[in-house]
Amino acid sequence: MKSKVFILPLLLALMAAIAFAQPTAETRNETKNESKKEDQQPPVRGPQVAKVFDVKHRNPDSLTAVLRVFSASGVILSNRELKTIMVRDTAENVAAIEEALKRFDVPEPSPVSLEFQLHLISASMGQQEKESVPANLTTVIQQIKSALKFTNYRYVNSSLNRVSNGGKVESSGVGGSLFPAPQGVANSLEKPTFYQYSLGPVRLTQDSSGKEFVQIDLFKFGASVPIRLTADSNSVQYRDIGLTTPLSLREGEMVVVGTANVSGSDEAVVVVVSVKKAK
Repeated sequence: MKSKVFILPLLLALMAAIAFAQPTAETRNETKNESKKEDQQPPVRGPQVAKVFDVKHRNPDSLTAVLRVFSASGVILSNRELKTIMVRDTAENVAAIEEALKRFDVPEPSPVSLEFQLHLISASMGQQEKESVPANLTTVIQQIKSALKFTNYRYVNSSLNRVSNGGKVESSGVGGSLFPAPQGVANSLEKPTFYQYSLGPVRLTQDSSGKEFVQIDLFKFGASVPIRLTADSNSVQYRDIGLTTPLSLREGEMVVVGTANVSGSDEAVVVVVSVKKAK
């Protein structure tokens, strides 16, 4: 009997010790919550510094939107009136923002202005005239002679227009007499040829190799030409001729846009254009 009474208190003491050593469910939950809080704490950051940058060329608000990618949790504030950007972040991020600002706060490119020239050349089957031709048209006239059947090529006139990138041009003028008598077109200063042309939008762009060229979505040329009703009559009737086409050309390049026949197939107007950047 005595041995049984002695063992029972030992068992009770051992069970109490085990229960005391095991944490309760509540204690375990509290431990897990504390662990989660530690995981959710933001990473340790270095000391923050503040710096104000002067904006010289661009809109501070636009620059701020770009500079935010360099700051995960810092502060970037812009002031349009003072043209400044204030940054408060780690020294490393502030330095990165300063370098980015140097790249982005640059002057906007000046708008491109283009000089567009239109040249009119009359082509006919008449006798070759001895007439001076502008030096810049000599080469293109030689090319026209090798491509067309006409025997006489005569420089009429040129016109110059300046257009901005993306802009349009509308122009008109008086061409005087296109052809010498006794061709079908009346050769009289009192009955000149009227012409008009339009082009645009004019866009300076690049090809796949990076070379610049000018794209003209629509080029239109038209002329009102006086035509003799009969070979021995001074009576004339104006006839409209013209051409319409898209056009692309490189700077300084002379391009033959096309020909517009005047009276039958023996007389035509050759339209040549060129373009270059205005200085």
